[in-house]
Amino acid sequence: MIVGLPELKLHLRVDESPEYTVEDALIRAYASAAETMVKNWIGRPFYAEAADLPAIGAPEYDADQMVADDAIRVAVKMMTERFYQNRGGEGGAAEDAVPPASVRALLAGHRIFARVPASQLQLRTGPLLP
Repeated sequence: MIVGLPELKLHLRVDESPEYTVEDALIRAYASAAETMVKNWIGRPFYAEAADLPAIGAPEYDADQMVADDAIRVAVKMMTERFYQNRGGEGGAAEDAVPPASVRALLAGHRIFARVPASQLQLRTGPLLP
């Protein structure tokens, strides 16, 4: 997880004392789902630290991989909070399938809309308009 359990519990305003661990597994599950949702939304993998990035040539290497910055970390915390607060879902409306506007705004600069293999890219020369 790119956001640790103590930081998530602080964000969620859940008791952080060592004796209170009853919701730890639930919070971790929501955080994992939130990370997956954010990765799917931006269309690229991210990692907690540079040391975690797969090396070029490794099977899990992705040319668009990145280290999670504060915007991604906040987005994961916000989505974890949303899952935590709405444990039974939200009602099934179409807008429930996408992150809320505030999360989308945080992630806008990281989003990749289409991936085109380098072999399919063509350089265009000359004027852009006929």
